[in-house]
Amino acid sequence: MTMTLNGFAYPEGLPRTVTDVVHGQEVADPFRWLEDATSVETRAWASAQQVLSRALLDGLPDSDTARDLMTALMAAGTGTPALRRGRWVFREMTDPLGEHPRLCASGPSGHDDHVLWDRSAMARWDPSPDGRTVALQSIEGGREDHTPLVLLDVPTGEITARMRHTRYSPIAWLADSSGFFYSRAAKRNGPQELWLRRHGAEHRILASSDDLCRFRVRLWHDRWLTVAIRRGSDLRNRLLLADLGPDPRRPVWSRIQDTAIATTVPHLTARGELFLATTYGAPAGRVVTADPYHCDPEHWTTVVPEDAEAPLTHACLQEAAGTDVPQLLVARTRRGRPDVSVHFPGTGRPPRPVPLPGSGTVLSLDTDPGGPTHLGWTSWTTPPATYRVDPVSLALAGGPVRRHQDELHEWREETVSADGARIPLTLLRRRNGADGPSPTLLLGYGGFQQTLTSSYESLVLAWVESGGLVVVPELRGPTATGGKHATFEDLEATADHLRRQALTLPHQLGLLGMSNGGLTMAAATVRAPGRYGAVVCIAPLTDMVRYEHSGLGHAWRHEYGSAQDPDAFRHLLSYSPYHRITPGRPHPPTLLITLDGDTRVDPLHARKFCARLQHEAHGGGPYLWRTYRNSGHASMSRSARQQMACDILGFSAFHTGLRLASPTAR
Repeated sequence: MTMTLNGFAYPEGLPRTVTDVVHGQEVADPFRWLEDATSVETRAWASAQQVLSRALLDGLPDSDTARDLMTALMAAGTGTPALRRGRWVFREMTDPLGEHPRLCASGPSGHDDHVLWDRSAMARWDPSPDGRTVALQSIEGGREDHTPLVLLDVPTGEITARMRHTRYSPIAWLADSSGFFYSRAAKRNGPQELWLRRHGAEHRILASSDDLCRFRVRLWHDRWLTVAIRRGSDLRNRLLLADLGPDPRRPVWSRIQDTAIATTVPHLTARGELFLATTYGAPAGRVVTADPYHCDPEHWTTVVPEDAEAPLTHACLQEAAGTDVPQLLVARTRRGRPDVSVHFPGTGRPPRPVPLPGSGTVLSLDTDPGGPTHLGWTSWTTPPATYRVDPVSLALAGGPVRRHQDELHEWREETVSADGARIPLTLLRRRNGADGPSPTLLLGYGGFQQTLTSSYESLVLAWVESGGLVVVPELRGPTATGGKHATFEDLEATADHLRRQALTLPHQLGLLGMSNGGLTMAAATVRAPGRYGAVVCIAPLTDMVRYEHSGLGHAWRHEYGSAQDPDAFRHLLSYSPYHRITPGRPHPPTLLITLDGDTRVDPLHARKFCARLQHEAHGGGPYLWRTYRNSGHASMSRSARQQMACDILGFSAFHTGLRLASPTAR
C-alpha cells in the first residue's frame, strides 16, 4: 500500500507510537518498529522505499549526465609506492574497472608477478621482513565488527593460517620474521587482547576487560615495543613501552602515560632515544624527549614547542646514515593549509621547510627503518598518493600528476558564529566562473576533534566543473557553553554568510554530510528547513535519545554524552533530528543514504527519520531513503561507490538548480 503526500506516493509506513518515560519526561517514538531490520514489515518497507528512490533518482533530468561524469572522473587507477621486503616487492593497485583494490607481489626473478588478494576490500596488509609472508586483514561486505586476519604465503598465494576474532588489528613483525604481535578477542565482539604469534604458537601479552579498547602497536629496531591503547573513538590514549630483551614473550614494561589524558604518539631511535608527539600540556601538540626507563611526564623535555595557531598533525623521525643526530619531521595545519618542516633536536639549527605540492592535506608521515621517509598527500585535485622525501634536499619525488588543477579556484573566507567564534571557510569554484549566486554544495562534519580538509573527491570536481560552488566550513564539535548546538550554529552562520556575500540563495544551497556530518545536516534541516534547497545525509545519526543502543553508539559517549545522565539526556533531546521534526511543516528535498554492512551507524537511524519525514512533514520533499548493498562505513565496492556518487550528484544538482556539464563539454 502507498500513501500520497506532497504529491509523492510514499510506501505506507504507519506510526505505532511507543512512549518511553526518561528522567520523568515522555518521549514518543512512532517508528520504533523500523529498528528491527530482520522483521517482515521492515523488509517490506525497505524494499518499497528502494523501488521509489531508484525510480525518482533515475528519472531526474541529468541522471545520465551524472553517470557519465562520475564514470569519467573515477576512471583513473591508482597504486601505492612499491614496498620491498626481502627479495619481494609489493604494491596495492586500484583498477578503475575492479570492484576492490588488489595486492600484487613481484618476486626476485621479475617474471613471477602475481595477485595475492583481490577477493574483497583490505583493511591493512603487512609483509614479513623476509617478504615470504603477508598478514592481511579483509573487510567482508563492508562490515567492520570483524576484519578477518589471514597469513598468505607469498610465493604460492596460499592462505596458511587464519586468526579469529580480529578487528582492525595492529601488526608488528619480529625482525627475524618468526612471528608478530597482533590483537584479537577470545570470542566474537569480546574485549581485544594483545598476542604474540611466534613459530605458530600463541602467547598472550596484554589482557583487557573492556570491549572498547583498541591497540596500536609498533616494534622499533627489534627491541622496543610501544603499545597505545585507545577507548572507542576517543583520540586520547594510554601508552606503554616494553623492552623485549632476549625473549619477546616476556617484555619488561614501562608506563609512559598510564591514563588516557592526552593523545601521545611515540618514536624511538636506534640508540633508544624516545620522542613523543603529544597534546599533554599542549592542546595544539608539541614534541618532547624522554628517558625510556624514566618516562613520566615530569621528566619530559620539549624539543618542538606548541604553536597554538598551527595544530600538530603528524611527526616522524628520519635517521640519516653517517650521523648521530636524528631529523624530526613535523606536520602542522596553519590557517587551513599544511606546513611541514624538519627539525634538528639538540643542535641549535633552525628548522627547514619541506616544499609541498600546494594546497592540500598531509595524510601521513612515516619512515621505514633504514629507508626513505614517505609523505602521504591528497588535495582537491590529487588522489591520495605517497611522495618520497629526499633526506638532503627535502624535495618530494614520486607523486602523481595533479588533475584539473588549472580548472579549480580555491580561496578562504571567515564568518562569525552565534557565540562570536570565527569560523574559517574553504570555497571552491571553477576558475573564471560566473559571479553571482550559484548552486552550492556545503560539506560539513563538526565533531570528534575533526574537521573536513582538502581531499580528492570526484563529486566535488563534477560540481565545480559544472559551474557550482563548493563550501567547506571548519565546523566545531560540542563546546563547553553551547554543547552540540554550537556545530549547528556554525553551519547556520556559514549559510547566512554565503547569502550576504551574494554567493548563493537559500533554494540553491545543498547540504551534504556523512556519519556525524549526517547528524549535523539532519539537525540543521529540522532547525531551519527554509534555509536549504536540498539535503543529503549518508549514514546519519538521527535518534540521539537511543543512539547508544545500536552500532558503535556506546563508544561515543565521550562525544555526545549519555541519555542515562539527566542533563545529557535533555541536551540530546533538544537537537535529536528524529524528535525535532515539526509536524505539518515542509522540509527541503532530503536523500537519506544507508550502507547495509554498516556496523558503526545502524541504518535504523535513517529509516526512522525518513519514515517520520514522510508521515509528518507535509509539503516539500521528496523524502527518500536509499541503501547500497555489500557496503560499509569505511568500505564500498567501486560500482556501489560510483552509483552513490551519481545519485548524490543528480539529486543535489536538480534540487539546487545546477545543470550538469557532460564530460565531452569540459
